[in-house]
Amino acid sequence: MKDKFIDIKPIKNKRTTEIILEQIKSLIIDGQLVPGDKFLTESELTERFQVSRTSVREALAALSLTGILEIRQGEGIFVKSASPNSVIEPLSFILLLEKNQLQNILEVRKALEVEAAGLAAERRDEEDLAHLKSIVEQMEEDLPEAKRSEQLDLDFHLALARASKNPLLNRLMNTVQEIMGQTLQVTRALWMAATAGTTHRLFEEHCDIYGAIKSQDSEKARKLTYEHLQKVELELEKYRNDPK
Repeated sequence: MKDKFIDIKPIKNKRTTEIILEQIKSLIIDGQLVPGDKFLTESELTERFQVSRTSVREALAALSLTGILEIRQGEGIFVKSASPNSVIEPLSFILLLEKNQLQNILEVRKALEVEAAGLAAERRDEEDLAHLKSIVEQMEEDLPEAKRSEQLDLDFHLALARASKNPLLNRLMNTVQEIMGQTLQVTRALWMAATAGTTHRLFEEHCDIYGAIKSQDSEKARKLTYEHLQKVELELEKYRNDPK
């Protein structure tokens, strides 16, 4: 493969590794490097940047871990194709660190789920509708004990994400829901057990959202989903802060 002209500038700064990272990412963003391109070798980068081999190695390792570059043993270094995992995996780590800051995660969840509902209303197909209807029917069958309420609630919102037909949004929703589950599982179960009428109200709210999705009313789907999540979040916060 013929070497492409790559505009790499020598580095003379204490933040050597960071600047190497920034330059390489800029080359990809600017289109000088595209997925599938074979990149310069470690030795060539060391010479071009005029830095130590250690700094180059650290930068390459970081870019490999984040899914930007792929280091193939015996073949070289290649620019990887975009993958949802290259975004999701670092985000998962960040959310895990944030899991004790409940409000931040709830706000992210709301932003994702409200838009997922709107897109689902616009893009859902008959298979999506059948799946959502099945979940709503299972919710009704589960009343009043609501022994499967938590799982069915999760299934419903993840089904909305799939119906959005946006694979990245779907992955983001799964990631956030996983962290939410770790953070709120016990609190949610206790709150629902202690509050009369909660399970039936939640069932009705899901029915209304399903109705908006079925009628392809995206604005109503967004509005109902926002109000549903807002009420759940307020109740969870109230229960968590209750000294009793």
